[in-house]
Amino acid sequence: MAFALRALHHRLPRSLHHSNPLSTSASSHDLRELLRIQRILGDPAATTQPPQTQQRPLASSTTHLHRLLHRAAGLSTAEATSLLHRVPNTHRLGHLLQELRGLRLPADEIKNALGSDPDGLLSMEPGEPSRLIELLDELRCRAPIKDQVLSHGVLSAAIATRRRVELLHERGLSRRDALRVISVEPRAILYSLEDVERKVEFLVGRMGFEIGWLVEYPEFLGINLDRSIVPRHNVVEYLASVGGLGDPIEMRHYVRFSRLKFYNLFVKPYPECERIFGGLVRERKDEVRRQHPVGLWKLFKPAKYESTEENVKDMKLVVESLH
Repeated sequence: MAFALRALHHRLPRSLHHSNPLSTSASSHDLRELLRIQRILGDPAATTQPPQTQQRPLASSTTHLHRLLHRAAGLSTAEATSLLHRVPNTHRLGHLLQELRGLRLPADEIKNALGSDPDGLLSMEPGEPSRLIELLDELRCRAPIKDQVLSHGVLSAAIATRRRVELLHERGLSRRDALRVISVEPRAILYSLEDVERKVEFLVGRMGFEIGWLVEYPEFLGINLDRSIVPRHNVVEYLASVGGLGDPIEMRHYVRFSRLKFYNLFVKPYPECERIFGGLVRERKDEVRRQHPVGLWKLFKPAKYESTEENVKDMKLVVESLH
């Protein structure tokens, strides 16, 4: 290396050897380049770092991560060491732990997230957990649904939300639109990732709609696919094959029509569609539902008692006393 640098030194132009570093005629870039070359020529070993200086920052960084894992997630030294061996990007882990600690999340919740889905947590960018947790805290839905979403902790729900956002983003939605869909229809978090992916594939591949329709009809991801969407689409496919459809079918027919309204519009005029739709809805509707079990009316019938002459006299005396 030194021999090559000396050869480079001899091949440099004379103007470069004898130029004054403080001369104002040369540009600042040339001055910096000249100083760099002179530093290399003067001390070639200055560009290489000794092994000790490379190991010290790593050791201090590992110690800092152990301390963060203990304070934020309550991990022991052995658990932290095992986790760091499995984590490729420890720099991102440090930023995430500092952010999660600033959110004042329970240590058990962070520990469970690191143990159950470390890849999902480490895939988040800095600042993303805060935004997702804020979104989950401000969900506008029924209380039972929100309780189910947050049943395993807000951090676990944030990781599940991000995985569904990334799934929709891979299928063509922007991350902003995907996050909007999940915030409007949080029931999508309750379905597994495989179910959400199957719904998207059915929407695009089988029904022929574009993925962008989810922005206008996000409730599609919160409806049971097998019990609601598939029977309706089977009826639509049959009517299209026999020429029974007048107007084109839209997403609102699948999502926002009640079962009875869809039945009256598409199934009732075609009796052969009742089996496709999932049973004879007409017979179930006309069936009379009994108020009480058979024979229960006898329990509400008052008991009869025989009236004797003594009871009649007593009643007369009571009536006369009232006058």
